[in-house]
Amino acid sequence: MKTNQVIGASARRVDGQAKVTGAAQFSDDIRFERMVYGKLLHSPYAHAKIQSISIEKALAVPGVLTVILADDLYENKDIGEAGSWLLAKDEVCYIGDRIALVVAEDEDAAEEGMRAIEVEYEVLPAALELEAAAQPQSPPSHTSRKTNVAKVLDFLRGDVDGLFAQADVVVQDHFVFPTLHQSHLEPNSAVATYVDGELTVYCASQVWFRLRHDLARLTGMPESRVLVKPQHIGGAFGARNEQATPVLAAIMAIKTGRPAKLTNTREEEFYNAHPSVEFQIDMSIAADKEGNLLAKRCHYYTDFGAYDVAGESVTWVACTRADALYRFQATHTIGEGIYTNRAPTAAYRGYGNPQAHFAMESLVDMVAQRLHMSPVEIRRKNFTGPNMTASNGYRISSNGLQECLDKAVELSGWAEKYNNLPPGKGIGMAALIHASGSRAGEKEFSGGSAIVKAELSGRITVFVGESEIGQGCKTVMAQIAAQELGLQPQDIAVVMGDTDQCPFSTGTHGSKLTTVLGNAVLFAAQNLRAQIMEAIQGVYGTGAVYLEGGFVKHQNGQVLDTLEQALYRCCVARSGQPFIGQGTFAPEADLMDDNGYGSVAANYPFGVQVVELTVAPSGKVIIDRVTSVHDLGKAINPQMAMGQIYGGVTQAYGFTVMEQNGLNEQGLLTGGTLLEYKLPTMLDVPEITGAFVETNDPYGPYGAKALGEPPIIGVAAAAANAYFAATGQRLTQIPFTPQRVLKARRDLEFAQKNPKPRKE
Repeated sequence: MKTNQVIGASARRVDGQAKVTGAAQFSDDIRFERMVYGKLLHSPYAHAKIQSISIEKALAVPGVLTVILADDLYENKDIGEAGSWLLAKDEVCYIGDRIALVVAEDEDAAEEGMRAIEVEYEVLPAALELEAAAQPQSPPSHTSRKTNVAKVLDFLRGDVDGLFAQADVVVQDHFVFPTLHQSHLEPNSAVATYVDGELTVYCASQVWFRLRHDLARLTGMPESRVLVKPQHIGGAFGARNEQATPVLAAIMAIKTGRPAKLTNTREEEFYNAHPSVEFQIDMSIAADKEGNLLAKRCHYYTDFGAYDVAGESVTWVACTRADALYRFQATHTIGEGIYTNRAPTAAYRGYGNPQAHFAMESLVDMVAQRLHMSPVEIRRKNFTGPNMTASNGYRISSNGLQECLDKAVELSGWAEKYNNLPPGKGIGMAALIHASGSRAGEKEFSGGSAIVKAELSGRITVFVGESEIGQGCKTVMAQIAAQELGLQPQDIAVVMGDTDQCPFSTGTHGSKLTTVLGNAVLFAAQNLRAQIMEAIQGVYGTGAVYLEGGFVKHQNGQVLDTLEQALYRCCVARSGQPFIGQGTFAPEADLMDDNGYGSVAANYPFGVQVVELTVAPSGKVIIDRVTSVHDLGKAINPQMAMGQIYGGVTQAYGFTVMEQNGLNEQGLLTGGTLLEYKLPTMLDVPEITGAFVETNDPYGPYGAKALGEPPIIGVAAAAANAYFAATGQRLTQIPFTPQRVLKARRDLEFAQKNPKPRKE
């Protein structure tokens, strides 16, 4: 290769035209002749025993073909821990728990049949609030449970007690980070066919091969006879890792012998699609008088919901990851996962890291305040650096935290604004760390693999098992292959996730694609290039050649042929056999030990975010501007990377000031539709200034690290610090709604009028 023109260029998305013109096919777009439709009956109670289920009236509805109950299933287990179920039989454990699946000729008949099912319940006490559910006197969330404590993680490193005892400053507080809905555009939908003993499922997913395994296990079919055909995905943010919809559609197809479709309503998405994990956090930090952060204590209570889908994994990340941001000498973290009678919780962009940073970065500012240091100074003094091992075992290679801090300070105008803004206006910052992939959740396989095929026609295709969920992965993989083959991204086709064509993958999660999958594609493309050039030399009878601009060139620069024509001649010489390049990348990542110690990823991205806000007399918090600077190693596609910043910051803005998914006393969501669950629109979004620091990490393709999740991590913490700068009060629970702000004002006024007597 003589030039490098593709990597670092803002190439147009290879799937962009199909999406903006409406040509892209999503799961609900699929139609087959004689297709049947499903509709689920859900529990109206948070906790109840099922006394009886009567389906006679439902079966009498014209068009209803069958009603599937728990006893009709090959294996009644949901995509989660043992003890979960696809369809409830004896007990329901949250509003939305699935009870029956009606299969009908059309959606109207399925709906009418579902409403005709009669269920008798014995309503039981429910554990609805996280803190209350953790107490021994709480009602059990399931009749078989003696306690609602699902899992306890206890990680101790260093002499925490000793360092706290000798500290000059100790700060502590209680923080609340509520459950959130991922609010993806497309509700979960799946279509399945069962023909000649072969099951084919068309759907959206982040984990195609895990889904294939689940389909085989839950239908009793050999995995070799199950195919998953990926469709375009209308957003994910973690909500498409564990899904029952494709499994239930498959069961419908097998039971009826006809194509079957099951599509969730938006309300079903709120109740039944695994929202994020709620956190209650008690955290304290000890520091000396020079501002050195000595030790940290933390106790997380996390809401698993009715059973554990991914709550333990999310809790594990919160317990470990943020510690690597600073040079703590000792840490003690306890994470208690709690069962409640709420929807099972799972992944959400950031995966426990925004929650941990919300508490930790608020406390770092509190330490700075006590010591009369600036937020910039205390962070600069304590940041981890490049080429070091953090207290939790993370082996950090590149680390651009100091550069990110400098750039964030410059772009935000921090020096001019900090302590100089008028009352009601404030500026605050937060730093962040994340991981480029993580072996912690995939114990058997930490890497990625890719195939790049060059055919006689000149077509070059990348085959990978991951998902394009809107983040631009398909374009980045096309850029990497194009760079290595002397082409442009539009010359490369990319097939993602088709289990009949693509190599195995653990899926799209953990911000792993650019680093882990990108390396695999890089190595596969290099392998393919070497094969092609060797074949060209034999067929053309020439010396060393290289590929550039779609041409085959002699080492002296002479054009020998187009690559397309050269592939034709070389494949003909092989009796039509295509060239197959294969690549794998297995990072040197650890499985963390029982004390939460180990380096889980290939490399670690960092960043610094600054929020400027105004607190109105009405109590409304108006975020005016967010500056978001990220060490991403190398910007492979700067335009799409900036899009990740815009998207992540906007999502974090939403949960910081407006998104709420609370419950009433019966367990019914108070934000169970898009009318009540307030999402930001373009009229709400603040000014966003994004920037990059390129550190060229040695373990990423062309030096790249992850960027998909980092922009969401520090915004809430930076906003909390800005709110304190504006008001002198600290908010420790999001969202920062007018009601919460006004209550904080009233509490402060009451405290000022009724000061506590000083203890002698």
